[in-house]
Amino acid sequence: MPILAKFSLLKTRFGQLTLGIGTLDDILEVLTLIMIPFLPIFLPTLHIQGFPDPVFVVLDLVGIFILTIVLVKIASKVKHVLSNNVNFGFIRPLLIMMIFFSFVVVGSFVFESLAAISAIFGGIVARSLLPTENFQSDEKIVNFLGYIVLSPMFFLSVGASMSFSSIFVYPLLIAVILVSTIGAKLSGAYLLFRKLLGRKHSLLLGLGLSVRFSTGLIVQYVLLISGLITLDLYSALIASAVVMTPLILIVLPYALCREKDSICLEKPVQRGLA
Repeated sequence: MPILAKFSLLKTRFGQLTLGIGTLDDILEVLTLIMIPFLPIFLPTLHIQGFPDPVFVVLDLVGIFILTIVLVKIASKVKHVLSNNVNFGFIRPLLIMMIFFSFVVVGSFVFESLAAISAIFGGIVARSLLPTENFQSDEKIVNFLGYIVLSPMFFLSVGASMSFSSIFVYPLLIAVILVSTIGAKLSGAYLLFRKLLGRKHSLLLGLGLSVRFSTGLIVQYVLLISGLITLDLYSALIASAVVMTPLILIVLPYALCREKDSICLEKPVQRGLA
């Protein structure tokens, strides 16, 4: 999104398709996180990995959902108190973080993968509570905390879980993951959108969707600590992301800069595509 916004492509057909497909991809990954605790039902041998009882998982998810509905319902009254008419500017960022971490704690009571799901609901509640006129300023504060403090801590834990020796033992596995992931995104985007966007722009769309530092990283980490994938496979997945993402983030802006004018000449995106 920041790259698309920098080149003023968010409202183009290309930008809307990129964001829409990326959002769908995140939704599928979130559903994967939800399904992980239920795997012992289909694979009974996984009980030895310390999976929670699926009944408790369902109860936790229902509780999070009910809590979200209740807080969203009372959001209008709280939003009025936090409006610009009252000097509560120092409380709003604190309230956002309190909501976020509270939902994370509630979700992680049963299983770690539910913490990520719960955090999403916490974001829905926080967005409902914040006055619209204050949202941008509060968002900058939260983004600063997330990008400067929380994200480095998470990526450090991800890197510490890797086995660097396996990276040198299985370099072919990393190459296969790189080729298969990039190839799948490029070929899929080309086959589906070459008539809508053209050949060049459809490949550019697939390139933008190949960035892998997203919810998928959380899925891989949870699969590792749950014993569902080996340390060698996990290390190869993370190593391929480390190699792929910086390259894409260099090539993609360069390509968008060259194709910006032709992308902007496309017809405005229809509501169905958005």
